Amino acid sequence: MAPQPQKAPQIKIIDATTIDLCAAVFPWAMFRTRKGAIKLHTVLTGLLPQCVLVTDGKTHDLQAVQGLRFQPGDLLIFDRAYLDYAWLYQLHQDTVWFVTRLKSNSCYKVIQEQPASGPVLADQVIRLSSPKGQACYPEPLRRVHYRDPETSKEYVFLTNRLDLSALEVAELYRRRWQVELFFKWIKQNLKIKAFYGTSKNAVLIQIWTALIAYLLLVWVKFKTKAGWGLLELTRLAQTMLLERMDLWALLGLRPPDNRQPLLFN
Repeated sequence: MAPQPQKAPQIKIIDATTIDLCAAVFPWAMFRTRKGAIKLHTVLTGLLPQCVLVTDGKTHDLQAVQGLRFQPGDLLIFDRAYLDYAWLYQLHQDTVWFVTRLKSNSCYKVIQEQPASGPVLADQVIRLSSPKGQACYPEPLRRVHYRDPETSKEYVFLTNRLDLSALEVAELYRRRWQVELFFKWIKQNLKIKAFYGTSKNAVLIQIWTALIAYLLLVWVKFKTKAGWGLLELTRLAQTMLLERMDLWALLGLRPPDNRQPLLFN
């Protein structure tokens, strides 16, 4: 049985998004016969991407993150693309928690049944019953069958957290939507769907520049008390880009005490 966590874990959401490219213009990013692509593999904590890996479009999501190391007590949220029992057991042995979705063809045996009501259709402690599953993950897991009250869509979650309620497990997985919003936002507002150069280096420079811009915008959002949104800050930066002005005064902020001296007067 998994050791029980002693403090609130740091929640980290793992996912990847594909950026389509024209294979004729970006031959180094060949994905299919007439299609090119690259992938952004991201570990998101709150609003901040803790890690971003850029690979070609053929790289499997799981392959990209298997080499990452997480801290004991972290709680990872990811979809079924990352469902590999050997990797899950490695996380479990490192005292890393996870919430994911169980595949419909997974074989398991129920060893304990918890009371279920409302949107929770089943709350079970299970063991994997296939020979490969038993070899890769020999310890108990938690299975939660949940029906979304708003959409009536059913989900089956898998986690090594045995101490949480079934509704808490469902609510944790709901947070995975944050990474989808992050991908949508950077694609729509930071110009990483149309590239100015066609070489691999040019594409990577544009992606990293966009991510740096995103981090700066989030930092300003955290600093200001005026309730500015990321989109408002983006438009403000675009409008005032060539204007000489005091950003701190514009946002109603107190300038930092360790401000560096100006290079030019």
